[in-house]
Parts: sequence; C-alpha cells; structure tokens
Amino acid sequence: MSTFAGSWALVTGASSGIGESLARELGRRGANVVLTARSGGKLATLAKEIATTDRVETRVLIADLSTEAGIWQLLVLVDALGVPIDHVIANAGFGGFGEFVRQSEREQLEMVTLNCGALTVLVRHFLPKQIERGRGGALLVASTASFQPTPLYSVYGATKHYVRALGEALAAEVQGTGVRVSVLCPGPVATGFQSRAGASIARAQERSVLSADNTARIALDGYERGRVIVVPGRMNKMLRAVATAMPNRVVVPATLRMMRTKDRV
Repeated sequence: MSTFAGSWALVTGASSGIGESLARELGRRGANVVLTARSGGKLATLAKEIATTDRVETRVLIADLSTEAGIWQLLVLVDALGVPIDHVIANAGFGGFGEFVRQSEREQLEMVTLNCGALTVLVRHFLPKQIERGRGGALLVASTASFQPTPLYSVYGATKHYVRALGEALAAEVQGTGVRVSVLCPGPVATGFQSRAGASIARAQERSVLSADNTARIALDGYERGRVIVVPGRMNKMLRAVATAMPNRVVVPATLRMMRTKDRV
C-alpha cells in the first residue's frame, strides 16, 4: 500500500509549478490534500480537479506565508479543519536574481520569512503529532543552490542551504519514530519561479532542466523510500557531486560565471 493512501497532506505553494505537480501526484497516490497559497481561484480549480479525478478529499486555505501573521493564520485554519496532517509538503518559496545590494530589503525579508520561517514553523507545529502517531513526516523543498554559496542568488541560496541543513538534522532526530524527513533539491525547473526572480535559466543549466511533473514524481518516490536528500536528474546529481567535492574558493567564482549567463526576463 502507498505511504500516502488515505492520509492527509498539506501542500504549501500549491497553486503553480512544483507545488501544483506535487499536489496532483499526491492525489494520484491516494492522499487527501490541503492546498494553500495566495491564489484562491487557482487553488479552487486545482482542488476540484484532484477530487474529481482521484476521488480523494481536498481542502483549500488562502494564506500569505511571507508574513508572520499569515503563517500563524494558516496554522489556525489547518487546525480548525480537524484532520490529521500526516505529511507536510513545504514547497512555498521564491527567489530574487541580482546583486545583493540592488535587491530591496523588503523582498529579502519576505524571502527569508517564506523560505525559512514559514517552513520551520509549519514543520515544528505538525511534527510532534506525527511522532505521537508514529507515521508521516515532512518533505522540504530546497534547491541545488543549497550545495554552495550562489552569487546573484545570494539570499535565495542561503535560505535553501538553511532548508537542507534543517532537513538533514531533523531526519537524524526522528530516526526510529516511524516519521521521515526528506529534502528535495531540484535543479532548474521551467515554472513561474524564473519570471518572479527576474531571470531565465542559465545556458549552462539548460541540459539539467526537468519538468515539474517529473520532479514531483521523483520527490515523492524518494520520500516514500525514506531518502534524506533527493536530487532529481543525472546532471543535477553530477553538479551536486562537483559542488560538494571542491572547495568554495573554486566553486563560488565558477557559480558566479554561470549565473552571469542568465538573461533577464
């Protein structure tokens, strides 16, 4: 039986991109889903499609997780549903491309709040209950940018390093409890991420691009198997190996050169 059959999964950032694909794939695997994002119309349409196609239950909650108030509001709304959240799929996040000093302080703060703060609070809220039940866990969405400092994506890369480090630590802490924690580290995926970040996919990364649907399938397969780090795609695995094997004094300048090949959108 699937890990997800009959369970409840909370998916953040579910209105588009990898989040939408994760929600659809969870439905196909028999999970009931609680979908949350800022876009109510898109979520309602997605929830109806999943419920009709996969015959699972769906719920929609609107929240802005880039603000502290929005994070606490979502916890209240989820608890009010009265369903056990067996799986936290912490996908919501965004990045900003460009020199650190040219990005706005507000955008950087929202990025840290969403990418790090919301994820931390959500996992902390639901993990103790999962441990009590002896099942479930969390899938945290990081990035291949988490494996090295990433010039021109400095804050984004730093937030994703935090996500990966937190996930690896939690995976060790929950060993033997029946609960799992996995970290998804995708490379470039053609979604709305690039448009919001203000850049296109670097030419050097074009061979490593995967679809959101393929990424979601690989992510949930890895989570079901209890893998701590899930890196989709052969090319992304190779880049990870290089980034972790070489010293930062070599990797960081090379990463800067690659990032400079991005064209603004």
